[in-house]
Amino acid sequence: MTTIYCSNKLKEFIGPSSLCSAGSDTQNPFGDWNAHLFYFNRHKHLIFVNNLSYYSIIIENIKKVELKNFDKLFINRLTDQLVFDKVIDISDVLITIQKLLPLQLYSTNNDKKTIGTMNEFILSYKCIRDSYNWFDKPLIEVNHAVNDTLTGAGKTKERAFGIPITDMAALLNSNT
Repeated sequence: MTTIYCSNKLKEFIGPSSLCSAGSDTQNPFGDWNAHLFYFNRHKHLIFVNNLSYYSIIIENIKKVELKNFDKLFINRLTDQLVFDKVIDISDVLITIQKLLPLQLYSTNNDKKTIGTMNEFILSYKCIRDSYNWFDKPLIEVNHAVNDTLTGAGKTKERAFGIPITDMAALLNSNT
């Protein structure tokens, strides 16, 4: 079971009735996700960040009607990005989906490290999209650029840094 902790802004957007009432008791070996709704160029976007690897996925131009199939939306976008980033092979998609399902949505867990990293990734995304070379690139390439940046939030040792793509690959491979 995968737990997704929604920010207050996202909770209002999807409706509080879609969320589970209490926090998750089970630990997922692949980590939980924090999600946030943010605006860029007057459009709504979603960002999800894994709390162990700090791997992120972004969904652009989200409409409320698209959230009816939230599980499918999240899993499809995640597996597409994982395959593009060469974290998993195309033949491993079904196995990865089985590891992640079912999804449960909860209110925010106030994980400061994950939320801080998420805000950093939102800023990186906006800077990349504003660049004249990147404004017309596909989202999957932009998301790859965000995930291919050095981050220190996921490491427990002080001054230790990692790359979310590499950390996510290690996470998925260590829990097979």
